[in-house]
Amino acid sequence: MNRYKWIFLFFFIIIQGCAPRSDKNKTLSPPADTEWVTVGIKLPAGIEALPLNVLYRSDICQRAQYNSAGEKEYISGFNPNAVVLKQQGSSDIYQTKIALNGGGSCQWQLSEVWMSIRYKKILNTDSDFKTIPSHKLILIFNGHNFRPPELIRNLIKNEKIELNYYPVFINNEFSNEKKIILFNSWDRSQYILVNNEKNILFTPIFHKDNITKINIPKELGSANIIYYSDGTIEKINSSRPNYNKLKSLN
Repeated sequence: MNRYKWIFLFFFIIIQGCAPRSDKNKTLSPPADTEWVTVGIKLPAGIEALPLNVLYRSDICQRAQYNSAGEKEYISGFNPNAVVLKQQGSSDIYQTKIALNGGGSCQWQLSEVWMSIRYKKILNTDSDFKTIPSHKLILIFNGHNFRPPELIRNLIKNEKIELNYYPVFINNEFSNEKKIILFNSWDRSQYILVNNEKNILFTPIFHKDNITKINIPKELGSANIIYYSDGTIEKINSSRPNYNKLKSLN
């Protein structure tokens, strides 16, 4: 009986050895010779940065999943980390250094860095409005283009990303919600290809005085009312202001 037990154990080990190593070991241990990339945000007054979401992937340690046919398949393992940006002295720059090679037994490789900002409310002002994080800027590293290629953009110029943002106050009477968003020309997160840049600085250009207010009526089917900073009023079905109009008011 013991002989059958050992035979079973032998085949079990062989079968297990055929499966890729699990990605459960999330330990990062960058080797001494790893390259580093500095990622930062230059924060204007009235804006605050959220912690970065830093994603590592591994082809050594993989993750099992099932496809639409119910068959098991393996994909690159992933290892997400939250990283808080640190203020540089008394400046308006907040940044951190991130290892391209995260090391460890899985040899974690930097895949993506997610950045987001939000409106910074003044104490006791607009207290009933909720601040909503901006659409994310997702930096793509090491050729880990797991996103549709048509969505990936080259927005880094001289190691900087400069984008315009406008504060928009939305009073949604229909859902009884009040929120403040940072509006730009996009309506979704952006995927940005990193080539050989080693010092990437996101510079939001915040037009803090170019405030837009949107009122969404309680009555279903009624037009939304948009109030621009120059006194212009629009009644439309969209809850997005006219970006070209906002630019003309700078």
